[in-house]
Amino acid sequence: MIQQDKQWLDNHPYILGNVRITPEENRELFAIYNRLTGENMRPTTCGRCVTNVKKTIKHYYDQTRSNS
Repeated sequence: MIQQDKQWLDNHPYILGNVRITPEENRELFAIYNRLTGENMRPTTCGRCVTNVKKTIKHYYDQTRSNS
């Protein structure tokens, strides 16, 4: 996880929870996800898709925090 992504998540601690997010936050989440996984997933409002993206990001984010 690059420092910029970690910093954005640090500044938006609620984002990985079960909350409504803005279109801007949604785009940023998918951009982070794509950088982490190498995929090219497009932002979507599909609830299950967003939840899976958040779970994946949280996994990487928690690893980054535990290594710091």
